[in-house]
Amino acid sequence: MSRASVREALRTLELLGVVETRAGGGTFVRQTSPDDLARPLTSLMSRGHSLADVIEFRGLVEPAIAALAAERITQPQLAELAEIFAAQERKIAAGEPYADEDTRFHEVIGEASRNELLTTMLGVIWDVMRESREQWLQTNQRAHSSIDAHRRILAALGARDSEAARRAAAEHIKAVGEGILRLIGGSKA
Repeated sequence: MSRASVREALRTLELLGVVETRAGGGTFVRQTSPDDLARPLTSLMSRGHSLADVIEFRGLVEPAIAALAAERITQPQLAELAEIFAAQERKIAAGEPYADEDTRFHEVIGEASRNELLTTMLGVIWDVMRESREQWLQTNQRAHSSIDAHRRILAALGARDSEAARRAAAEHIKAVGEGILRLIGGSKA
């Protein structure tokens, strides 16, 4: 690799805020927060990537988060998930929108994973997908499918079974992703 290539890579990393160059001192990795890393990711995901690509990315990240959460979830977080799940069930039975509870359910699982970088990345994905997810959640059949998936995820988390949590989350994300793509006419060819 040439020196020019290394200099260009370091300039790019400096622009992203990952490294800093000190005159006469060299180049150093900066202390970064997940939000610092989310900015370029948000920019990258919001331009030039299909919704199918974003859904595929979510299908890789969210099951891993669920598996970590199964190992790390606290009793208060399990109680909060149970409350959110009960609120979802009530709203679905009443025919009311429940997108906020759906979002919070996934956020609590992210928090339980205790991996701030993964949950920041997931937040970026959710921001990109917000409108399509809300459209997807609007029918009764989809609502019941979502609540059934959440029931399986919650059971796996309660059992502290990381493989069952990974599997349940993967099945849920796959079903929702395929449904969203059918709804909006997109595909992953």
